[in-house]
Amino acid sequence: MRKLILPIALVSASFSFAFDVELHGDVNFDYGSYFDSDFSPTNAANQDIDLSAKANLDENVSVTVRANTHTSYVDSSDGLVKASETRRHYFAHSTAMGDGGKYTDFNFDGVELRWDVAHSISLVFGDLTYSAGAFNYYYWRDPSRYAVIVREQNMRGAGIEVGNEKYGSGKVYMGASENNEHSMVLFGTYSYPLLNHVDQHLVLTPSVDWLFGKEISRSHTYTFGLEVDYTRSLEKLNYGVYAVWGVHPYKGKGVHSFLLEPSFNYDFFNLSANFFYAIIDEEYDADVQIMTEDQLLFAIEPSFNLHKKFALGVGYEFHNHDTNKEDDEYHFLGLNAYLYPTLKTELVFWCGYNFSESIKTDFAMGVSAKASF
Repeated sequence: MRKLILPIALVSASFSFAFDVELHGDVNFDYGSYFDSDFSPTNAANQDIDLSAKANLDENVSVTVRANTHTSYVDSSDGLVKASETRRHYFAHSTAMGDGGKYTDFNFDGVELRWDVAHSISLVFGDLTYSAGAFNYYYWRDPSRYAVIVREQNMRGAGIEVGNEKYGSGKVYMGASENNEHSMVLFGTYSYPLLNHVDQHLVLTPSVDWLFGKEISRSHTYTFGLEVDYTRSLEKLNYGVYAVWGVHPYKGKGVHSFLLEPSFNYDFFNLSANFFYAIIDEEYDADVQIMTEDQLLFAIEPSFNLHKKFALGVGYEFHNHDTNKEDDEYHFLGLNAYLYPTLKTELVFWCGYNFSESIKTDFAMGVSAKASF
């Protein structure tokens, strides 16, 4: 999907004739130092920048062009160039300092035409992206890599989006999958609010996607799942739970994935936890069946709001890549300092230690930042 395009300046110039132009972006970048047992560091830096220019042709019709740049690294296992990612646990999929993968081109990331035909009905055409069952766990927030139901999928096609605050919202997309030239894809989802009060919300979101054709370029033809999101507010007390179930076939057997993410806040104290587990076919390795890096994950982090722009948290995590194999699990204990300079920005200074013989990195530290506009 991400193919080289003309400089963004030319794209922006083409929008200058439109009635109204909006520029939006999400910027994520980081730096980390990973120390081995001899306290020798390996330094890495990553960034993921998404930009979009939206031209409002009138009050109901708009065109959006998207571009992206992402650091890359060479995978030692197969020699392929792959997109890098932030890793606080250990140096794995990160871009080493001095590596050319830190300086990459902006690439075309899709175009979309949207027509709001009614107050709660929109027709869309172009490069459409969908996913379902995303994580709130901070290392797995990228839906193109990690998901409980279905990872981020891309297509060129058409769709309809409907919904309002009272009855919920949903969408149906259909088109040509970008997995290859021989597959089609159909995706549908709907978020229905069972409870929709000022201080209490309960939303159910079923989702399904289906690929068909003589080549689908993935191990499963369909995915199905359900998300449940409940929140409650009582003056200084706020709590909630996000739960997801997803299923997809692998060689004729169903792979079931489960996620539970409770959260709690009282005044200046916060507590969040993440539990993920996948039931797989034990005859095969876990990594070819699941849409995550680990078959089993448990993470918990208490944090304290010491100021409206500063919070401090201590996190513990347990990871098990494949529960049927030995010596592939590890524990991680880390300290996170959160800074919020202004709205839609975040700085995180972090450090942590791995308790595992299978990971060469013992201690790691760094800083990550993100901003949206």
